[in-house]
Amino acid sequence: MLIASCVKTSPAPVVVDTGCLWTRIIYVTNHDIDVLDKQTKRDILAHNKAWQANCQKPTEKKL
Repeated sequence: MLIASCVKTSPAPVVVDTGCLWTRIIYVTNHDIDVLDKQTKRDILAHNKAWQANCQKPTEKKL
């Protein structure tokens, strides 16, 4: 009886993804490329590809 009295009939809460609001593409300079190790370069590339796939607004192609 106690559990039944706590049931709500309101809709599920809305979840807003704010990840794209605080993440950005990581830009590197030629000097960065020279001094960063291979794994860090791969991590930056993976981050940038993930950002592009998830956060970039689709652009309309004009013919």
